[in-house]
Amino acid sequence: MNSRLFLLLTCSLIPALAFPKAIDSIISSASIYMLGDVSSRTIIAEKKASKNINSTALTQLMKLHIIFDALEDGTLNAQDELKISRKAAAASGVSMFLHEGDIVKIEDLIAAIVIYGANDATLAIIEAISGTKAQFIAAMNQKAKELGLLNSQFTSVVGKAVEPQLTSASDLYQLAIAIILNHSQLYPLFKSSQHEWQGIIQYSSNDLLGKDAYNDGLIVSKVPSEGTIGVISSERNGRRILLVIADNSSDGLFASKAQELINQAFKKFTTIHILEKDIPISQLAVVGGSSEILNIGSKKKIYVTVPRKSKPEVRVTIEATQPLVAPIEYGDVIAKLIVKLKTDTILTSDLVALEKVRKAGMMRRGWKRLKSWTIHLLGSEESDKSL
Repeated sequence: MNSRLFLLLTCSLIPALAFPKAIDSIISSASIYMLGDVSSRTIIAEKKASKNINSTALTQLMKLHIIFDALEDGTLNAQDELKISRKAAAASGVSMFLHEGDIVKIEDLIAAIVIYGANDATLAIIEAISGTKAQFIAAMNQKAKELGLLNSQFTSVVGKAVEPQLTSASDLYQLAIAIILNHSQLYPLFKSSQHEWQGIIQYSSNDLLGKDAYNDGLIVSKVPSEGTIGVISSERNGRRILLVIADNSSDGLFASKAQELINQAFKKFTTIHILEKDIPISQLAVVGGSSEILNIGSKKKIYVTVPRKSKPEVRVTIEATQPLVAPIEYGDVIAKLIVKLKTDTILTSDLVALEKVRKAGMMRRGWKRLKSWTIHLLGSEESDKSL
């Protein structure tokens, strides 16, 4: 743990915060945005993030989440090949230029979807996963519920500019977080800026990929009623920043506004690694058990994001009731980790038992009582002698 942080054991418990938010010191003229740190799940700054917007990026990202699910659960194998159907080959809009009867590797189809949103490749994959567009759309809406996307509903699976879906910057942010964290092995696909198929090279619409070497995803799209909407992620020195931005500016000005927001997040804020998962952070006393002490820790890595200037003012405490009474099972919630910035609580997280403590047998409990009584008796005798 950082030497500037201290640990205090107290005895009260307070409710946990689900989604910590940093002090907003970000400056931007962008119309709508949500900016956060992925590791700590902290929202650094936001502006009109819950406002309804129309976006094709929503459809693009959700269908990729479903496709990535299928790759990881074995429904799809990236090395397998698919025979392109008449319906897939006839798909309108952005195209990979597939023809009926073409035999194409699944990894090529997915690359075309990730990089430039090829609709013919999308329909070919949908047929392999769900059979029909209607079934795939149902799966997308079910996934939206699972992820808690409150402002999003899917009616189309092909994200053409004339068919944007209603959503919000907040929902787009949560969906992007889910892709980054749930599909970390596949996420690097978003960094590719071009894809070649049968001699035809097509490019990503995400101009931010070339603006900064650290930018590695995810999507930039345009909708006439909203302007440009970007879901941009950037990683520097192991720290990942995620930005969702909507703004009706020229391409160059939009890219500048987006990059400036990302740069401010890295420059003005820092992320502190508070605790590693499954590593003891403290020991608590146990009564009536096979052991008199219990190691406690976290089942997840714990980070907090704070303004750089405020880092020395971060304080960490553990709050628990003591003594603990056996039996205690591995994984039982035992205490709370509290992180404060000055007097404000910015994060609480469960701490759990990292081992099992069985209830002591009758012989052990009797021996402990005898030992305690003997110590007490000897102490009394020593007091009498001193008199």
